[in-house]
Amino acid sequence: MQYAIGIVTYQPDITRLQENLQAAAENLQGGPILLVDNGSQNIADIQSLTDNIGNVTLMRNSNNLGIAAALNQLCRQAQELGCEWMVTLDQDSVIQSGMLQEFCNYTDQSDVAIICPRIEDRRLGRQHTRLTSGTEYVSHAITAGNMVRLKAWQAVQGFTEELFIDGVDFDFCLKLREAGWQILRTNNVCLYQEMGHGRKIALPFHHQMSVLNHSPQRLYYIARNYLWIGRRHHQRLHWSLEVAKRLFIVLCFERQKWQKLRAMFTGICHSFKF
Repeated sequence: MQYAIGIVTYQPDITRLQENLQAAAENLQGGPILLVDNGSQNIADIQSLTDNIGNVTLMRNSNNLGIAAALNQLCRQAQELGCEWMVTLDQDSVIQSGMLQEFCNYTDQSDVAIICPRIEDRRLGRQHTRLTSGTEYVSHAITAGNMVRLKAWQAVQGFTEELFIDGVDFDFCLKLREAGWQILRTNNVCLYQEMGHGRKIALPFHHQMSVLNHSPQRLYYIARNYLWIGRRHHQRLHWSLEVAKRLFIVLCFERQKWQKLRAMFTGICHSFKF
């Protein structure tokens, strides 16, 4: 069973990317590390960094094609190298020691398309689970830290490139599950993330809400893509409520309210033409 690590970059912090690549190289122990850059202005720094770390292949896009297109590039390249699995990382996600070895314990489960770790946000805390050990089947996984079975990726025709950025991972997971594949999370290993400038807001009755402070452009794609995903996968109510929740958070807790609300309403309108 051969696997590669794939990373998509766009205007990365070079120090964090160096930490990411070094951790990937230590975990992979000689396997291929593939990197697709989506038109970064600091490409010379990225090229210099990858030249100094062994076994890294850098693929350069002249402009930003979006996360979905870059992920498909990575998966195609991994297949051409004879790999069966691809570990997908964000440019600032530092893989933890022993994570890939833990994933390999479950690759013989023939119906599993994705193996993912527990996610903990440095600002927001543990995400989507109370468990710190054991495994569980889950409905979805974010892109960072996944080990994707390339046979399953090919079977569902890859990531949907029209989505560009937000919702790409949700759509991919829904396509996999509709095709009969499973997503397995192992809580024995953890990937640490930092989602933008997120913070927690206390609500009545001991509830909390995450305020992520995304840019207006990100919120445009969130509104547009979530509504499209709801139509495509027959989950209109769920994804409409997700958009409504984001509108509420922006209106009540975030700065640049009118720019963000305008971007989201534009995304809602465009979702019907998408």
